[in-house]
Amino acid sequence: MNLLITIFGGMLLTVVLYGGGRALRLSNFWAAVLACALPSFAYVAYAAAVWPGLDVVTIHVVAYPTVAVLLYQLYGNKAGHELNVHWAPKLMIIFFVLITVIFGGFVYIAGQGLPPALARLILPGAKDKNIHTGFAGVVAHGEDAAKGIGHYLGMESKLARLGWRLEVEGLDGLRPDREATVRVTVTRPDGQGVENIPVKLLLGRPGQASGQALVLAAEGGGRYQARTRLPASGAWLATLRLEAVDETIALERVVGGE
Repeated sequence: MNLLITIFGGMLLTVVLYGGGRALRLSNFWAAVLACALPSFAYVAYAAAVWPGLDVVTIHVVAYPTVAVLLYQLYGNKAGHELNVHWAPKLMIIFFVLITVIFGGFVYIAGQGLPPALARLILPGAKDKNIHTGFAGVVAHGEDAAKGIGHYLGMESKLARLGWRLEVEGLDGLRPDREATVRVTVTRPDGQGVENIPVKLLLGRPGQASGQALVLAAEGGGRYQARTRLPASGAWLATLRLEAVDETIALERVVGGE
């Protein structure tokens, strides 16, 4: 489900539920409890089924109660209470609303990236290019950077020892709204295809564990392919894993983030 819907749509639902509770003559307190509890429990149940990450869950379970508490403070039981609120609580209400919107926006951009039209409008030299604006993870420095480079060189070394050449097609075409064909071709220097090796594709959010592996079907001549789609919009880390007798090749690439 789109983060824009779950965060801001859930906040709007909280307001609607509060208004509905007051229309049904619930007290200010119980209307706020109803408005907070229903979206929060519904999202927790959804998150338990499709785990989006602790950061995403946290912003949701903070956003809904925040809106409910602000409504509770703003619209008390006393008639005309909202008109007599001191300026200091009003500033606090505005502050927390802005913080919630900003944090929600950051979480949305982190997972989904900027809308392509907006990204091309505000980023220089972005016209007619494939732009990835989702947060792919923390930039590596020092030992972490060296480990990343070492891993890449290690995979290259393994391919060289095996005498394999690898061609990958279709990863850039992966989208959440339609299936695409991912093809992997494994050949030897003489052009002969490498047969009977397990080739798997794993998809996961950057910095999080990958989901269930998809096994690519052998098509003959060292070609392997499968049709799949991204589980949701935003940036994903695609990992291709090839298993030889004594070696395992794992190649990673960020896909889907625009």
